[in-house]
Amino acid sequence: MSELLRANIVAHLAFYRRSRLLLAFLILFAVLTALEFVPQIFVPSGVQKFNTLREVFSTLNFFLMVFAAGLGLFIISAHLRSRSLKMVFTKPCPPAVWLLSAFLAAVLVAFLLNVIVFGGVTVLSLLWHIPVRSGLVFIAADTFTVSIGLVAYLMLLSTLLHPAIAAILAIIFNAEMFYGGLLWARSAIHAGNHSAGLHALERVFHVLYLAAPIIRPFGKNTESIYLSLRVMHGEWKYLLYSLGYSLALSAVCYLIALGSLQRKKHI
Repeated sequence: MSELLRANIVAHLAFYRRSRLLLAFLILFAVLTALEFVPQIFVPSGVQKFNTLREVFSTLNFFLMVFAAGLGLFIISAHLRSRSLKMVFTKPCPPAVWLLSAFLAAVLVAFLLNVIVFGGVTVLSLLWHIPVRSGLVFIAADTFTVSIGLVAYLMLLSTLLHPAIAAILAIIFNAEMFYGGLLWARSAIHAGNHSAGLHALERVFHVLYLAAPIIRPFGKNTESIYLSLRVMHGEWKYLLYSLGYSLALSAVCYLIALGSLQRKKHI
């Protein structure tokens, strides 16, 4: 079983490497980052250099999370649209092994990209004579843990929906939107509107908010780290909490996606 899993991971990595679409997105993200921040690199101010370093790191980490989500979406949708899974599953390769290998391959690529970005920002920090703060390590690790959950979530959506619809659903219908709707409904109720429809809508928003994945479940607790790039002793625990949340989310998404693949006529 381990040899089959390893063989599938190698095949998925080769699939990623040969994809011109993924390469185009990587180049696009690099160009967008350069266009926004290259002019600021030549500013001599030490404070400005620190702010630029932090903004570059933040922007690159955002692109990494988007790209990680795209990896999960692309690996499933590409095989579903090419109708190649029936051949894969009848080799035989159990759907559970194939799906796990796809998830691990996407996570591995996300990890490697996170390491590259962290290394690049660290080198830039040294060139600018800015102390390499512990916040860089924390943010890089936090970005990777978030990427794990995003890979699993987009893999799930791509097994249930068309990739375009899955991407739109992930972007628009998220926990933050449902939380905003929940606050609006509760504010209207507190203002004196006690209609049955509004109470029902408040419950719907509440359920959807609890069910929707949260990108950064402990974002409020770690907000200061992203601003100062400093980590207090008691704040490292949030990395473990975030990792636990992402792994739990990944397990749920994996089981639902596996059930979806097994119900379809791929075997």
